[in-house]
Amino acid sequence: MMEKRIGVKMMENLIRNLYAVDVIIGCSEEEITFIKKMFGALPHVLENFYRTMAKTEALHHMQDFWMLPEHFTKYTWLNDPECLIILNENQGVCQAGIRREDLSQLDPPVYVKTDDNEWMLSAPSTSEFLMAMLAYEASFSMEFMPEEFYWITEEEFTTIHAKLDKLPYEVHNWLYDMKISLYANAPDNIVAVMDAGGDFQVLYGANSEESYTKLMAVMEGIGEAI
Repeated sequence: MMEKRIGVKMMENLIRNLYAVDVIIGCSEEEITFIKKMFGALPHVLENFYRTMAKTEALHHMQDFWMLPEHFTKYTWLNDPECLIILNENQGVCQAGIRREDLSQLDPPVYVKTDDNEWMLSAPSTSEFLMAMLAYEASFSMEFMPEEFYWITEEEFTTIHAKLDKLPYEVHNWLYDMKISLYANAPDNIVAVMDAGGDFQVLYGANSEESYTKLMAVMEGIGEAI
């Protein structure tokens, strides 16, 4: 199971490296009890995420919005009869969540709902979704990164795939049909490739000059500024 391969320590290390933080903060037991009571159950992986790291300040200044137990006391739209929402796109175009009937599983799949209320599979497990989206969100605000976002060709994507290490988690159907694949060649750098039906965009950066230089040995000259 993915839970055995992606645990709390792995997520904490990702956050420390890609968000450049030393202090990891989780939700209170009262907050976790509230959300469990509200939905009747909480997947083990999501409960661990809430308890150990979900309130780390750096996670909440990125592109999209992680939904915390406290938000369920403020926003009535989160009381969805179909699922527990865990991530909201920055303009509300889509949300990711776990279906209510899956909440008793240890590490259930995550689905994305778009404006037309269609639910599509995004990741086969909660742990894979969390790892992938934590890495993706970090790519918007690294200490060292280019000033532009880039379009890349399929050939350039092939170069990235060949010369960098592909991380073992990805998401599908974000923003309707976008697949997000993640690459790196150091613990504190990241490349996020967004494939929207064959149209490729890329974001990348690092949290140290050394790591950024190592990344640019591959990324230099790749892409056309958007």
